[in-house]
Amino acid sequence: MTYEKDIPDYAMVPAREIEEKVIVPVAGNAIYTPVQVTNITEKPKTVITIEEDILVPDTKPDLREILLIDGSPRLSSREIDRINKTDDYIGLSGEVELQTLYVPENRQAAGPVIAVQTRVPFKERWHTDIAAGATLIMDCRTEKIEYMVINERKYRVKITLAVMARECVDRKVDIFEGINGEEIQMLKERVELTGIALRKKDALSISENLQIKEEGNPESILKQDISVVENYKQVTAEKVVVNGFIFVNLLYTVTGEPAWECIRQAQERVEFTQFIPVKQQGAGSGSLCFDGSGLRVKLVQDEELGEIFRLEGEIITYVELYAGTQREIIVDGYHREKDFICDFNWERSRTPVTFAVGESSVREIISPDSAYGEIDKILYTMAELMEGESRGEQGKVITEGMLRANMICMSLREEDEPQLFSVRQEIPFRVVAAVPQMTGEEIIKTDIHAKDIWAEKINGKQLEFNASVMVSAEIMREVTFKVLANPAFEESTVKEAMAPMTVYVTGEGDSLWKIAKKFKTSVDSISKLNQLEDEEISEGHKLLIIR
Repeated sequence: MTYEKDIPDYAMVPAREIEEKVIVPVAGNAIYTPVQVTNITEKPKTVITIEEDILVPDTKPDLREILLIDGSPRLSSREIDRINKTDDYIGLSGEVELQTLYVPENRQAAGPVIAVQTRVPFKERWHTDIAAGATLIMDCRTEKIEYMVINERKYRVKITLAVMARECVDRKVDIFEGINGEEIQMLKERVELTGIALRKKDALSISENLQIKEEGNPESILKQDISVVENYKQVTAEKVVVNGFIFVNLLYTVTGEPAWECIRQAQERVEFTQFIPVKQQGAGSGSLCFDGSGLRVKLVQDEELGEIFRLEGEIITYVELYAGTQREIIVDGYHREKDFICDFNWERSRTPVTFAVGESSVREIISPDSAYGEIDKILYTMAELMEGESRGEQGKVITEGMLRANMICMSLREEDEPQLFSVRQEIPFRVVAAVPQMTGEEIIKTDIHAKDIWAEKINGKQLEFNASVMVSAEIMREVTFKVLANPAFEESTVKEAMAPMTVYVTGEGDSLWKIAKKFKTSVDSISKLNQLEDEEISEGHKLLIIR
């Protein structure tokens, strides 16, 4: 094939011009609307272990046997703002307030039960992956306390703490709206965008006399357990109104009774209302939590009533207000005359769905160790949360977990003086809250509280434990959306003419938007030309397309 006459016809087609494409950015003429969104992520739980030797104070008698130890942890800082990404270590510090009840060596001289209050500090560097500029909101609870008596003046504790954290990243997202001087065909989707509009801390002073109706004049407080629980809240543009309850569980002694008859237990509930001023337009809902570690029950002298119990101190309330809006976001676009190109970035935020409260009764028959003899009396009953997990199902939130019931009992033997002994039992619970909006895909954050705790003797070998478990659930839904970014036009040196009119047969997965974009026309033009009543089309449908 040396000569031109030997070249086949198919090879005589002129070579196509090499196509070159030039990207022309339009950032200067692009129109954006800034919107703040908050991406919230739960960090994996971290565990801190603290070991400490506790000395019995010089003013207290020698220790014979520990009846009960529990502890309330408190973080030095609950919230860390604007975290520096160069440091992946978060400093955790705080203290655990331990309450110990023990039996003394000389019970005749010192009394049947001795109380010791101790503060155990802790400090830890927590390694975790944190986004730059994030706010970390932390919470802490006691999972387990183990102890061992070393001698009559010292005992060792091993405290296991669970630290939970929420990472909140506030971001300004630029929502693309169009290009000045250009008509962009846009496909939009409506999404609900939510951001944390305000975080605020507010203190409420409490001074309330407890109306305890138990007989006897109080002498000393051995142990106190205090928890703060939300009842309801109302959010307006000017204030947040919070109504809640303070649950108080007291173990104390009275005067004028024999040593073995002087111990009493009382439970009281104090209602409070707090008005937190805010200035936040557009805040439709919010969440809150309490720090009641500053509350104490004290014995005070009343002119009329004599020695009474008074609840004093501060409640610290932490409020988060959400600002949400529904926006139409451009998820695709094209130009009818030019080649329009762009990128899409994926963004995430959470939007509140609702708040729900559920409550369930817990009842368990317990048979203590018979080595102590038969039960004569139950002196004290408490319960603490060991673990709890929530899951969403269609129309409901289900929370399951374990309580640890702690009781101090007294046994009688004919030949011996009364004995005190402790009873511990792990008890499962299940709480169901009806939430019609639930689909099962939501994120659930719960606060779990045990209240109305009591126990009674069935017979000398069995007792019945009772409590109510209340679950407050904040239900949120994760919203994932894409945002158009980097708009530009693509210009080519080769212009391909497009037929002004064609007949198109629809295929599988086609939509009027896809067809209009393919032929650089509009959905409205195709609908009118083909007399379509809606945008639903079927496969194999013939459409007339005119540009």
